[in-house]
Amino acid sequence: MLDSLHKIDMRELASMYDEENRDTFISIYLNVEKLDKKFIEDRAKACKSVLKDGLVRENFEKTMDWINDYIKEGMESGQKGLIIFASYLKNVFIDYKLDIPLKNLLVVDSSPYIKPIAELLDFYDEYGLVMLNSNRARIYEISGGKIGYEKRIAEHVLNRHKKGGWSQARFQRIRKGEIKHFLKKVAEDMEKLDVKYIVLAGPGETKKWLLDYLSKNVKEKIISTLDAKFGEDVISQSEEAIEDERMIEKKYILQSLVEEVLKNGLAVSGIEESIKAIKNGQMEMVLIKDGLTIKGWKCEKCQIFDAGSIETCPYCGSKTTNVDVIEEIVELAERMDTHIEFIDDEILDKLGGVAGFLRYK
Repeated sequence: MLDSLHKIDMRELASMYDEENRDTFISIYLNVEKLDKKFIEDRAKACKSVLKDGLVRENFEKTMDWINDYIKEGMESGQKGLIIFASYLKNVFIDYKLDIPLKNLLVVDSSPYIKPIAELLDFYDEYGLVMLNSNRARIYEISGGKIGYEKRIAEHVLNRHKKGGWSQARFQRIRKGEIKHFLKKVAEDMEKLDVKYIVLAGPGETKKWLLDYLSKNVKEKIISTLDAKFGEDVISQSEEAIEDERMIEKKYILQSLVEEVLKNGLAVSGIEESIKAIKNGQMEMVLIKDGLTIKGWKCEKCQIFDAGSIETCPYCGSKTTNVDVIEEIVELAERMDTHIEFIDDEILDKLGGVAGFLRYK
């Protein structure tokens, strides 16, 4: 059974680390549509050659054996990507089988390397698609053009033609009552959609009638309505609507950031200030320049990190490890319940590559 990208527990992964700063975790991302075994062999050989500590080296070998044995078992039908976080020493083996292709990556570190997942989550928005007419509805959760959840609703609703012996008023009253019951049922199921955006699709006026039965919270998630025959494939149109909404949203986010920075409001910019705000629980949303990496150091014992390079922790004297500061910011943000947005814009370049909105000052 394939896993949903959006069901990955990022907070749990962000909380795992080796307390002694040892590189005991292997994180591997694979495109399994065209499994490149040579990539795995070459990366394993390169990593093993630079691991000098005997225990860490032994852990690497046993963890890679674990991973290779797992890969030999084969993939699921429809699987395109595989993510594994493993450490033999820590008795950790977590795998995710995905229906989206991944860029091959193998990282050895003192904690799981989760930045690629954060980037994927930002790119593959999960949204709801509701297709309905006057007596049938299909409710979907979609991510990356793939349907992950589907609910079908069908109700008996009188057709438009009056039954023999019924007055027109009685017929219309009964028909409206049946449609109302049906729309209430659809609205109840839409409340269960755990998504950020919703697209409504279908023929006629039913989409408009449905709005009267939706809560304010659900209404605010609707970003587009599409006229279509019931059952028509509108996923590509829905994806376009979502992409347009995301572009508008990101422009608004950047505009709001600039305004907050100019008036010295609820915003911070730069690596140091952003890290401090996330650690203190002040950061509501962190904005990261898309594709940015920054070399830095980390002490797992003290759980502190920064850009630059030092061999020992200035607080406890422990040996530090080399890290990607952006990866550490992502892990910290996940632990502190800070929303992450990756944005490709020169404004973020000028602000040091990282900025964000504060909950309070």
